Amino acid sequence: MGKYFLHDHELPEPDAANRWFEYAESHGIDIPKAIGIWEDAATEEGAEARRLLNAAGITVEMT
Repeated sequence: MGKYFLHDHELPEPDAANRWFEYAESHGIDIPKAIGIWEDAATEEGAEARRLLNAAGITVEMT
């Protein structure tokens, strides 16, 4: 589990997820892939997924 930020403002996970899926859809990322990226970002091994979320303005801080 982690903390989620949109442009340095903390927000609840559901709000961050909504933002991610809106971004993914508008950038041609299909839903199954977007879900996989979202889930990977919450793991210690998910550095690449967190980088992709960062492109949407979302930062995941691992706790």
